[in-house]
Amino acid sequence: MEQAWTDDRYEVPNGDLEFWAKRRGKVPVAANSNVPPQPLAPQPTSAEIALVRMAMVAWLSIVLGFAMQGIVLAGKLSVGSRPELVQVVIDLAQGVTWSFFVCAGVGLGTTIAKAHKALGGLIGLVVAPVAMGIAKGSQKFMVSALSAADRPVILSLGTMGVLRAIEYGLLGWALAWLASRQETPLGRFVLAGAAVGLAFGGGITALTVHVAQSKGLDLTVPQIIGLSINEIVFPIGCSVVVYFALQIGRQIRLIMDKA
Repeated sequence: MEQAWTDDRYEVPNGDLEFWAKRRGKVPVAANSNVPPQPLAPQPTSAEIALVRMAMVAWLSIVLGFAMQGIVLAGKLSVGSRPELVQVVIDLAQGVTWSFFVCAGVGLGTTIAKAHKALGGLIGLVVAPVAMGIAKGSQKFMVSALSAADRPVILSLGTMGVLRAIEYGLLGWALAWLASRQETPLGRFVLAGAAVGLAFGGGITALTVHVAQSKGLDLTVPQIIGLSINEIVFPIGCSVVVYFALQIGRQIRLIMDKA
């Protein structure tokens, strides 16, 4: 019997169904069959991929916040400091809040601004002072709730807001630029975070120590260690979070394209 082929279905002798199915890579339909072709699986839209990435950034940012506070605590313990449990809880609340909002903002900018890198930088510039204000608010709340002694303010909120706006504006621009390129390795994201962390985090640490001394406040070694880790290492962690969120989104797209 002559075999008829169409774009979506074809007819083959009943005995050769398996053979032709493997050869053509399609679902065979026997002669005189009225079985409709199977519909293709729906493909994820760009908006759905972006939502998945943002969800991953949010969750990984929370994990980063806990990890950073663990590293800070380990650094303080390594030099013989024994911080009180109340202070650990206060620092944890502030650190996780800051990590969530600033990394989520930078991740949002990276996700929607791959074609316009300046927009990623603008979002980072705006979100960093907002995240810092929210984190300070959570710290104040925890201090009040736990009846703990508040630490003296060394750098004003305005000064820190300007410095971090510039810092995370540049980081957001750099990550958006990296995200716009194909198959950018993790190392380049780490280098971007390290460059920003060393330049701005190192500068903020040095400025904080200098201003504290000018005010007659001598920061202890554990305090300087904790400040340095938070300011220098955190941008690296945030860059890694954005990288893995981007990779997860790309893998989802590849899997769905092959389905």
